[in-house]
Amino acid sequence: MKKIKYLLSAIPAALFATGAQADISVSGSGSAAFTDAGGNSKSHMGGGVSFAMSTTTDGGVTISGSAGTSNDADSAASSSGATGITSLTFGFANGSISIGQDIGVADGVGKVGEIVDYADTANGMVAFSNATGLTDDEGDGISASTSIGDMTLAVAYVFDGGATANVDGATTTSQSVSLSMPVGTGSLTVANASDDASGVNMNETGIAYSMPLAGGTVALGFTGTDGDTASLEGESMSAKYVTTVGGASVSLGYTGHDVNSTTGAETNIVVSTSLGGGASIFAELASRSGSSAAAATATTDRSVVAIGTSVSF
Repeated sequence: MKKIKYLLSAIPAALFATGAQADISVSGSGSAAFTDAGGNSKSHMGGGVSFAMSTTTDGGVTISGSAGTSNDADSAASSSGATGITSLTFGFANGSISIGQDIGVADGVGKVGEIVDYADTANGMVAFSNATGLTDDEGDGISASTSIGDMTLAVAYVFDGGATANVDGATTTSQSVSLSMPVGTGSLTVANASDDASGVNMNETGIAYSMPLAGGTVALGFTGTDGDTASLEGESMSAKYVTTVGGASVSLGYTGHDVNSTTGAETNIVVSTSLGGGASIFAELASRSGSSAAAATATTDRSVVAIGTSVSF
């Protein structure tokens, strides 16, 4: 991604020295896509401009935030919006702490095979009636990460999943801990996340391992959930393989669910080719099957295709 950088004098504030310098980078992206779900076709336009800002205190603490304008890229009814700085990250020598309104916990770690951006339920893919997951996984909260040798430990706590800034009286909370480390020629991540939505509790454990294989990269994942919601309680197995064919990047993904006495499977294929200059073209195919997958309707289908182009400025 090409970036335009400016060095500006920071406005003096309690946290910064008078002569501090702020680093502001500006980047942009745009996309155009077409999706089809059993003859129900949609067009998509999306993109936005992002501003990343950071400064460093006299004590060596890096403080960063971001803001921007956006147009939802993967929704047919694209929603435009502008955001201010919704979180601040404080970077230290061996880790960082973030506090904000869009903190997310480490759920979904094991679902490595879910790789499509456009060919999903928002664009005509039938839903699973039962699939592993949490009820809520982001909102107002705090997260932190640190390095321990060659391992990375991360924790997160969402004190208000409703994003109303209620520190001590929110009805929805969630938390997680994850650990990533090199194992053999690959990388292993183990995570546990849980939530409490008005007294309804769910717990998720995810494991993912990736390694080079046969001219590409293979990833394997497992997700196990238990708790108070039957439609979310069960197990999922997932796999992904990424390679290059004739200059094009080819990704294959698979995720199978065994939840609440039903089964479901999703297969994803993504092919993309760079055109240079930050531009690329892509194609996606996703399909769902099994007793947990809903039947097709006039506006949904068990298979969705997407083609499009994207560019980074």
